[in-house]
Amino acid sequence: MNGAVIIVAAFVLGVAAPWLAMRALAPSLASSEGAGAVNFRGAQVFYGLGTVWLVWAPCVVGLWFWIAPGGSSSGLMPVFVAATVALLVFGFGLVDDAYGTSSDRGFRGHLGALARGRLTTGGLKVLGIGLVSLVAGFYLAGTSPWGAGGARLWAAPVAGAAIALTANLLNLLDLRPGRALKAYAVLGVAGWALVTFSWVDYAASGLGPSAAERIMDACALALLVAGPALAVARWDFGGVGMLGDAGANPLGAVAAVLVVIAVPLWGLFVYTAFVFALNLASERVSFSKVIESSALLRRIDDWGRPPEARSMHAGEFTAHPRPDGQ
Repeated sequence: MNGAVIIVAAFVLGVAAPWLAMRALAPSLASSEGAGAVNFRGAQVFYGLGTVWLVWAPCVVGLWFWIAPGGSSSGLMPVFVAATVALLVFGFGLVDDAYGTSSDRGFRGHLGALARGRLTTGGLKVLGIGLVSLVAGFYLAGTSPWGAGGARLWAAPVAGAAIALTANLLNLLDLRPGRALKAYAVLGVAGWALVTFSWVDYAASGLGPSAAERIMDACALALLVAGPALAVARWDFGGVGMLGDAGANPLGAVAAVLVVIAVPLWGLFVYTAFVFALNLASERVSFSKVIESSALLRRIDDWGRPPEARSMHAGEFTAHPRPDGQ
């Protein structure tokens, strides 16, 4: 299939469709009774930006099934896997958004409740995202650079852990306007670059598609990865809408799929250890307080927000009823 056609299709389905859908849906989300939260400044914000995944993921899956039979752009397989994972992760996040409470927080709270025989919505999300990520890890093992045979078999669960932990990490960052999207941008660019460079090495070996075809694939992949973030950036950065679990968890899962599928075995372990350490630190340390205590981090954190949505100085936080309020 012509590469230019694929790029146009990627723009229409991966960028334009979710952007138009969220633009049309946002007024209804903002006016919906009981579908909001109080942010860190005490202002009302609306939930539901995660709805973007209900548009983006089916569009990406449809694009894949359209181009795959012709053998074209098999390099877009990672984003097809990411879209499937995002849709499933969205469902578990939506349940926690709708029915979750602040009585049990973090892995310790949810797993502790499970040990006492009580399954929280957060615990259901942890188990569900963990299972989805594990299945994705084994699926990705077939095309990963993790070695062969037994190496792939025991590396697959590590990849699943990386996906699940990244999904949770971006949800932990969804405490201020635009923060989770900035983290997604960093991870997404890193994942896109890793995948693209792996294609360059493959093309240099004389196998598979030509370099020109891979350039087309890289452009299409960039559009597809950027699409959901661009669709919700206006409301998230503006501090009037919120990703919630249903929006932030899939962000992390999508970015992680791109990262883990392209890194070598040692890189997979390094990345998994890194996100595990951040998740572990979040049980004891407030990321918001760490950011607010550093002038540089605070400046980066405030970038892109209007003045009324910027963070307050350390020690000036206001209480909000939910632990995930912006």
